Amino acid sequence: MNRIVSFAGMNPMKISFLSCLVLLILIADKANAQPVIYEKGYFRYPLDIEPRLNANFGEMRPNHFHMGLDLFTLRKENLPVYAAADGYVSRVKIEAGGFGNAIYIDHPNGTTTLYAHMNGFFGPLASYIRGQQYQMKSWSLDVAVPKGLFPLKKGDFIGPSGNTGASQGPHVHFEIRETSSEKCLNPLLFGFRIPDAVPPQLHRLAIYDRRKSVYEQQPVLVPVTRISTGHYKASVPKLSADRILIAVQATDQMTGVPNQNGIYRTVLRVNGKVSGGFTLDAIGYDETRFLNAHIDHRYRSAGGPYLQFLNPLEGDRLPVYAVSTGGVDLPADKVLSCSLEVLDADGNRSVVDFSLEQSGLVAPMDGLEKNMMRPGEENIFETDDIEVYIPKGMLYDSIRFRYQKIKTPLTGNFSSVHQVHDPQVPVHGGMMIRIRPEKVIPYPLRELILIRQVTKSRVTVRKASWSVDKFGAIFRDFGSFELIADSLPPVISGPVNGMRVSAASRITVFVQDNNKQLKNFRGELDGQWILFEQRGNSFVYRVDEKCPPGEHQLKIYVEDEAGNQSVREYKIVR
Repeated sequence: MNRIVSFAGMNPMKISFLSCLVLLILIADKANAQPVIYEKGYFRYPLDIEPRLNANFGEMRPNHFHMGLDLFTLRKENLPVYAAADGYVSRVKIEAGGFGNAIYIDHPNGTTTLYAHMNGFFGPLASYIRGQQYQMKSWSLDVAVPKGLFPLKKGDFIGPSGNTGASQGPHVHFEIRETSSEKCLNPLLFGFRIPDAVPPQLHRLAIYDRRKSVYEQQPVLVPVTRISTGHYKASVPKLSADRILIAVQATDQMTGVPNQNGIYRTVLRVNGKVSGGFTLDAIGYDETRFLNAHIDHRYRSAGGPYLQFLNPLEGDRLPVYAVSTGGVDLPADKVLSCSLEVLDADGNRSVVDFSLEQSGLVAPMDGLEKNMMRPGEENIFETDDIEVYIPKGMLYDSIRFRYQKIKTPLTGNFSSVHQVHDPQVPVHGGMMIRIRPEKVIPYPLRELILIRQVTKSRVTVRKASWSVDKFGAIFRDFGSFELIADSLPPVISGPVNGMRVSAASRITVFVQDNNKQLKNFRGELDGQWILFEQRGNSFVYRVDEKCPPGEHQLKIYVEDEAGNQSVREYKIVR
């Protein structure tokens, strides 16, 4: 038995971890409104070198917008970084991925600046944070620093630049946030003197039949032709649709820099009236994943470029669009005169002119309603072997749900492979996947069950919990899913029993796991927690006062996602 159900206004499954995202800010007709005026000159550039960017605000990244500026650091680490304005250190975050080492500074004008991927912090702050790490017994942390404990003046040294966290090379990631909401503001609107006299480059338009889901069609791709600097034209074929959605592929550059950056603002006019467009001047971290709704995610996942929609999909909650309606109506007997203006944050502009015309042969929509799941409803798919629960608001556009059970020999796994829809179609947040085991699970393995997901070439595992007759876990992407048991503990290597260390030594521990997902790491010296820094699958202890001269017992404890544990003990001598 299998069934697909779409619920509106009902809650058939009580899952406490899920809640709908509520957006408190609605911005209407942003293209007609004048851009927000930001206080120029309040902030200084955080480096003492010629300003140059590796990336700008609003650039598109996997599953998120780039929320600040990446400041070029001459391809070097350890350049001095300075406070952009008067204020005080309000927060410090340290993590293996993400921002790495990050400092947050609150300012009197109601903003917060963030400096990420740092190699460290200025002396007193570094000592304070190290004390916090030992107090919390955690290298990674996210701590609020008491107001006024570390006051700063504009231009004070705050630490050396670096390449920590999920950095792809030496740089400083710099953000300006509204302190009260933590919404990220476009730093280029604050008057930093970064040369830019280059207008955006337009590459192509993409046209979608808006009667259909964007994920159920191939767009009509329309190349654009450059006539002169900042001026383009395009020839759009007659369209067999009475309502369309337009997307644009465009990039921007800054003077003297080859980087292809993101665009700031678009305005679509149809017969002189604003009919679409967006402005990327403020985005919150609770909104950034809506990037997947803002672009044709399916086209991008298949290897294509970023195509940015000029009107929102039904499930898109980004407050950036000029018009909230989802497309342009095409009358049967009219030619529409259109222009699309693309701007950067310095006001450089490019325009493409084109016409839209209906062919008069609007194709019928027969058969497209079967197995439909919709963004404004709760959606459930069930068979005897699997349940898929997608809460309301997790889809961006309607999908014609597809499922396939792939029979496999049940040797190292406990279920068939379940292909759940298309991994190129995005899901905004947590959906529950529950799978019934197809053979008896030996008692010692019942607490070691994972659900393994394969999405294209990426493999993810989640600890599975048992309920009624199935194991379940939460995932954020479609893909293939199966039940596996993991009874292999992580492997610890690196230290040598009896090793001698000095005050300048580092002890590096390497951890390998068959599923490449660790849950816990802990290092102890003579029974006391010591500070190991994480760098991928390696952990580094810099010998300090916790290791005085003499013989010591080093103990390493690790745990993987399934709960398998490994412990190694070593004698070391300082």
